[in-house]
Amino acid sequence: MPRLEPLQSFKLGEDCLKALTELPSILDEIAPMTPRQKHELGRSVRSLWEDLTSEKEHRTAEYLSSPADASAYMRYFLPWNLIRLASIFSSLPLQLDDGASVMDIGSGPLTLPIALYLSRSDLRSKRLTFYCADKTERILKQGQNLFESICARVSGALSPWKIVLLHQQFGDYPPEKVDLVTAANVFNEFFWKSKAPLGMRASLTARQLLGYLKGLGSVFLMEPGDPRSGSFISAIRAALSTFGALPAAPCPHVFACPLPGIFRSLETPGNESPTVLGAKHFRELVMPKRREKYPWCHFTIGTGATPPWLKALSDEAGLSKEKLVFSYLLSTVPAELPQPGNQKSKPGGQSFTRVVSEEFPLPGRLLGRYACSAEGYSLVQYPPSGRKPSSGDLLRTPFTSKDHVIDEKSGAIIVSY
Repeated sequence: MPRLEPLQSFKLGEDCLKALTELPSILDEIAPMTPRQKHELGRSVRSLWEDLTSEKEHRTAEYLSSPADASAYMRYFLPWNLIRLASIFSSLPLQLDDGASVMDIGSGPLTLPIALYLSRSDLRSKRLTFYCADKTERILKQGQNLFESICARVSGALSPWKIVLLHQQFGDYPPEKVDLVTAANVFNEFFWKSKAPLGMRASLTARQLLGYLKGLGSVFLMEPGDPRSGSFISAIRAALSTFGALPAAPCPHVFACPLPGIFRSLETPGNESPTVLGAKHFRELVMPKRREKYPWCHFTIGTGATPPWLKALSDEAGLSKEKLVFSYLLSTVPAELPQPGNQKSKPGGQSFTRVVSEEFPLPGRLLGRYACSAEGYSLVQYPPSGRKPSSGDLLRTPFTSKDHVIDEKSGAIIVSY
């Protein structure tokens, strides 16, 4: 069997690495710290991290209005999120034509537009409008200054992108419908406070997200890679699909999710609203061996390319990182919806596998990673020598349903690499 070569992989480009290296000097220009803030930066980062990872009941809605918290966020959380987002955007099948508009929810210091600019040189010359919304005006203005400074450092000129700052929150609307809705690390802060069933919450959220779009358009979400966020991504994926926005990434198919975490179904009492697509449009896939909590979709990237200053600050705060974990979703409303029983995993009928988990040993001196394929929950196995697949790699699957061999322990389809 021929070796499988990745069609897509997570990676950081040179422009992103350059911007990360120069970020401290840029921040010193646009958002300088007092001597005391510099001295206590590591402690402030740690304090904010503890606040953000707590149950959050006591945190104020506009926590980034505090100068100490804003400095800690922009010097620690922002660069780590730039790395996550830029790694995703480098191969994301994202279409933005000249004149397109984007609504970025919870934009903060414009982390997502900055990551998109650094990772997608094909979009830099296009006339795009970004509506950047956040509850804290101060952090938005600092983010706009940061965006302009990074553009000047990387490209030697200001960007043609139009940045419109909006002091508002999720549920408020921009001046116009948009082509793309984005949100990074937003829904983990409030989605789970509701006591409604998970499927109902997902359906309501999906309807709100699609309400921002002109009609045809896309939704991009990134969340932390913990089990709860992975379950949210699976639930919102299913809800968006029922309204006609089909998963485009990282999913290698439009069928049921074989990595749903604690998410089971949208069909909950009281969730009777009409939908564009129903269950009849999507066939079931091979699922993991039955368990109380299923695996969840999340990806891991290394931190080897991280600039020394960011590693030093992370160490000072007691937050050293050897890897970054995240879950994400790109869903797109297609020009033509699929017909029941007539879906292909991809145009042309090809089958694909997205590598998900970290590496682990297998019997027979092999290594393995769990994955998602157009056939269902999968296990990619490979020898320790030669090129190994990485978390996030998209592979072309060399089998059909009649070739299934199931791993007894996990219930996954075995794919040899």
